Amino acid sequence: MTDLFEKTSEIFWKWLESNGATLSENIEIGDYRSEGAGRGITAKNDIKEGEILFSLPRSLLLSPLTSRLRQEPGIGDKLDNLEGWLPLILCMMYESQKPDSFWKPYFDILPKTFSTPMFWGDDDIKGLEGTDIVGKIGKSDAEAMFESNILPIIKSNPILFDENIHTVELFHICGSLIMAYSFTDEVATNANKPIKNKEDEDEDEDDEDEDEDEDEEGAELIAMVPLADTLNHKTGFNNARLFHEPEFLEMKAFKDIRKGEQIYNTYGDLCNADLLRKYGFVDEPNEFDIVEINGADVVSTFSNPEENEEVTGRKLEFLMEEGVLDDCFVLENDHEIPEALIIIAHVLKAPVAEFDKMEAKQKLPKAKQTPEIMRPLMELFERRLAKYPCLKVNKT
Repeated sequence: MTDLFEKTSEIFWKWLESNGATLSENIEIGDYRSEGAGRGITAKNDIKEGEILFSLPRSLLLSPLTSRLRQEPGIGDKLDNLEGWLPLILCMMYESQKPDSFWKPYFDILPKTFSTPMFWGDDDIKGLEGTDIVGKIGKSDAEAMFESNILPIIKSNPILFDENIHTVELFHICGSLIMAYSFTDEVATNANKPIKNKEDEDEDEDDEDEDEDEDEEGAELIAMVPLADTLNHKTGFNNARLFHEPEFLEMKAFKDIRKGEQIYNTYGDLCNADLLRKYGFVDEPNEFDIVEINGADVVSTFSNPEENEEVTGRKLEFLMEEGVLDDCFVLENDHEIPEALIIIAHVLKAPVAEFDKMEAKQKLPKAKQTPEIMRPLMELFERRLAKYPCLKVNKT
């Protein structure tokens, strides 16, 4: 007997085909619930590098441009005045609760519950104490945005929305779906380039010519891409990539895939803290795992409490001008100490006369790991380790 999981998957597959999608006979939706991953895409037969796995017309994408909500009187301007993810969240709140929504077969296969910290209880959140996750969950900030931006639209459009249905809880669900499943689509431009996962945006470097570049490359918008988001992530196992063409999106294998193997997209080179916060899982092992050290802890550890405040202020200003001091420092999985930390320790520990020479020459010291510098560095790492309540630091 076919269960609901299989039935909704079949309906979704037929919906894709009946609306212009081209699906390879070599792929199928797989059941990975036993691995805690829900649905995924599996190779039914051997797949060759470069093979097209599926092609999706842009009409299947759900975005603020394609949602039927935009067609409602007076709503288009409201969507255009919202920022960030809010336009898509509002569209998803509308479409997900609409029985005759064009995307109903798609919403039927999307998760309704999440394992991300956004939905954890207080006791579970305490288990994250010492990590860098707690301060990044942003639940209260999200709810403030709902109250100030989304709720007024819901209240002023009772024909379209129901305050008892389109609630802050639904807002969190739709926001979490966007965080975990959406893509950044460069609309109908730059053919034959990979489409970005939403998380890839965070890896792009800021540039003073950014606005000009975006004008040249075309507008980007956040969109839900049915089926493309069914591919799971596993660090080091990426074997497919999504490309965009002016009229359609295309998923291609970029290496050979054997029959029975899962087909993976990538969410980016993410540490476990980001994987847990955004997607609700971690990878072990994860070569991209990191530890973050707060910049304020760096300054307080390396500064001399007996030093004149004016001198310490000059040192900090010097470090900022040289681009070394930051709000956060990252220890990567290679266990190398960042040169910036070593340099900061040298500057803040330097006698006044020695610092005066640095300042006059506008030249940073070399990142030498001397015994005098390694001691405060070890103190910094011990302080960071001590933030984990379940761990005790044994000083040697």
